[in-house]
Amino acid sequence: MAKWNIGLKNGFWKGGRTIASNGYILIRVGKGHPLADVRGYAYEHRIVATEKVGRPLRKGEQIHHIDGNKQNNTPENLEITRSIAHHRVKHRTTGIAKRMPGEPNPLIECACGCGQLIEKYDSHNRKRKFISGHNISVHQ
Repeated sequence: MAKWNIGLKNGFWKGGRTIASNGYILIRVGKGHPLADVRGYAYEHRIVATEKVGRPLRKGEQIHHIDGNKQNNTPENLEITRSIAHHRVKHRTTGIAKRMPGEPNPLIECACGCGQLIEKYDSHNRKRKFISGHNISVHQ
């Protein structure tokens, strides 16, 4: 029967740090840790963010890497967002006119002049001016 070396005795031991296939750093914390997976590893950025705010992460909270580097887990580079929708806003490029999470969707008049009221944002939270199928050339 083969004897396996564990931890420091194993030649492949990397100090309990590894990079997951999604590019995030995993840290060996033990199976009893609240953020651990079944193997006893947890995402480093979630551990650091928890320590930064001094409390467990709330359901739905997401961690945003300010500089976009998934492996830069310094507290200054991590920002907690309250939901995946709020996190996605952080990744929007400038100039995209989309509705913010929780922002109301007011009724506006169709820009073709037909007088119909439509919601300002479509189901993908993009601004709209016309009822689907309406365009300026048809109604001029």
